Amino acid sequence: MESTPRANRLAIAFFGRRNVSKSSLINALTGQEVSLISDVPGSTADPVSKSMELLPIGPITVIDTAGLDDEGELGAQKVRRAKTILNQADLAVLVCDASNPDKSWEAEWLKTMPSRGGRVLVVENKADLAAGSAAQGDWLPVSVPRVRVSAASGEGLELFKDALVALAAQSPAEPSLIAGLFPRNSLFMLVTPQDPQAPKGRLILPQVQVIRDILDHGGLVSMADFADLESQIKSLARRPDLVIVDAQVFGRVAKIIPEDWPITAFSIIMARAKGDLHPLAEGARHIDRLKPGAKVLIAEACTHHAMKNDIARERIPKLLTEKVGGPLNFEVLAGNDFADDLSSCDLIVCCGGCMITRGHFMARMKKAMEARVPMTNFGLTLAHLNGYLDRAMAVFKNDGSA
Repeated sequence: MESTPRANRLAIAFFGRRNVSKSSLINALTGQEVSLISDVPGSTADPVSKSMELLPIGPITVIDTAGLDDEGELGAQKVRRAKTILNQADLAVLVCDASNPDKSWEAEWLKTMPSRGGRVLVVENKADLAAGSAAQGDWLPVSVPRVRVSAASGEGLELFKDALVALAAQSPAEPSLIAGLFPRNSLFMLVTPQDPQAPKGRLILPQVQVIRDILDHGGLVSMADFADLESQIKSLARRPDLVIVDAQVFGRVAKIIPEDWPITAFSIIMARAKGDLHPLAEGARHIDRLKPGAKVLIAEACTHHAMKNDIARERIPKLLTEKVGGPLNFEVLAGNDFADDLSSCDLIVCCGGCMITRGHFMARMKKAMEARVPMTNFGLTLAHLNGYLDRAMAVFKNDGSA
């Protein structure tokens, strides 16, 4: 379970005011001391994550956040970080104090959920302190599930778990990366150059995920480094149903393989799986309309030590500058955070998103669409800049994503 990538785990985030015992509830749910427990208001600062198995769902990520009513300058920073988690969560658990009759704050917070596309479960904690079995009241819409628990005594914890499982079951299934578009026994030829930034002794995550998807759907895999491409082609007993390559060698591979062989890139497959492929492809075509001086936000979803010729900090900026014919203003963000204000951006170029969930990636797309800023990803950008975007997208022509 611990080896399951975070991007493949359901993200369940806990929100609420200070001192509603969110941390105690998470510790009771996981059976571990995931979060620091204190009677001091605002003791949770940065979001705290814990991986666990929630049967029958499987691997999940549980996230504890700071109180959304925190105060002061530091409190405002903690609230901002907590709210970024709301856009990343597949499920939101709103924890409130069962003994506090004032639910006005929770009622207001719930109003933001439909616009964010999230599913929410309300948990009235501290049931042991509530007098009798107080009525639900009219603050909570009947469509929102609610359970009453006591993290201190364990009362209602099983009902809470059952409610989480029921809500999680409503989560849309992750789409097949690629093999689901093809019948069983289809042959996939993978070209995977191992550059210095690839993890030592391992394949990069998109390659691993594509291989697993192919195997899960009864497909066949032929795989080689670019240096061995011609030998790989000669070894094939039949024409591959699809050639999948690292975007950075697409052009060189396309010149070697026959023109009638369908071909795409790992990062374009990720664009389809993590986001909405058609708008992302249009975002790449928007590059043609950029002018010198335009602002380009480059957003990575993970953090890593940037080496020489880094794709986000050197390669893509260099190619975009050459394409536009003049200097551009680049901003590079890495990690879970996304820019609060996108109004000054002319283009957003995201990574493939292999380290985040589809819901997290789609939240970024939604924010870009609301700001009316075109968004694309690394692979689609490279495809367009090198003149092969249409060929790389052709395989998705009839599946509704392009």
